[in-house]
Amino acid sequence: MEAQRIRMQQISRRFFLRTLTCAGSAVAAPLFAADRALGAPGDNPRVTIGVLRRDGLLLPFASYDGDWSAPWPEPSRAGALPIGLGDVPKKWWGAAGPDAEWKAFLAGGDSMLVKLIAPVSVPIFCGTRIALTTDYRGEPFDRREPTVPKDGIAVAGGASVMPISSISPLAPDGHAILAAITDEFNRQEKDASRRFTRWKHPFSDAERQARPIKLEAFYRSIPKTPRGEWRTSYVEAVREFPPGPKDEGCGLITFARGWVTEESSRKPQIDVGAQIAYCDRADTTFMLPFGTMALGDEVYWVYQMSSWRDESYCVTRIRPRDITPVVVVSGGMCPQ
Repeated sequence: MEAQRIRMQQISRRFFLRTLTCAGSAVAAPLFAADRALGAPGDNPRVTIGVLRRDGLLLPFASYDGDWSAPWPEPSRAGALPIGLGDVPKKWWGAAGPDAEWKAFLAGGDSMLVKLIAPVSVPIFCGTRIALTTDYRGEPFDRREPTVPKDGIAVAGGASVMPISSISPLAPDGHAILAAITDEFNRQEKDASRRFTRWKHPFSDAERQARPIKLEAFYRSIPKTPRGEWRTSYVEAVREFPPGPKDEGCGLITFARGWVTEESSRKPQIDVGAQIAYCDRADTTFMLPFGTMALGDEVYWVYQMSSWRDESYCVTRIRPRDITPVVVVSGGMCPQ
């Protein structure tokens, strides 16, 4: 039973990660794409972004000066740990440079300046990263967990971060978005169930579709740019199945997640992927949104994707008919 479960999870996860970029630390090294903003040369802000943990550690991961990059190195490429802030190589700081102020944007909507103190090597999951200690301190948390909760992001260079709305799945908009994705959920579930060569889903297509889909997470922003105004949503939804006689009390699920873009007078554009997993969700990846940033004439979502054994930090460009990840950096992982 356990061998079958692990094999099924491996196959399902591999195909699912191909479907949606920035899906956890399937990316072992930084991925970044040139994304020249539409403004005139010299109009673009120069910013560096880091994830702010609840224990006050800052993990820089992305930089923007009209193009995106990931200059803060992984330990394997960093060499010796810098002793102090003055010893950090200038190129690590990215576009904002070593002297810029850092401002934290927290999940509750508050913002504040944070003071950097020193570089430090910190364990995350089964590896390490180079972080920066700061004067920020969040609420108490369980230090036995493999990673530390994130309270938001910090930005150097003066750019602002706007919140991403978390909408109740029980709200009218929650019911509407669930109805909008149902057909695509069913198609993706059908495809996912046929990816296995030595395993057959115990429920037929008709039996699966007779079971309800539950919306578990629903995040939305309403960008306004020279391209117009539209709604960008990210959703996570699940269909659960009763455990079979060999499932040890933990039945199958279909987990789907992805993007929905809505413009007036247009049919919603739906881009979701699905995976077949078990109820323990050992290989299911979830989003933690940090906020949106308007840089040049573009809008970006900044967020974390994480599972029980890995996490990654992401920046994705949002357009009315195009959603493109531009930075994906592994935050740490453990092998399966």
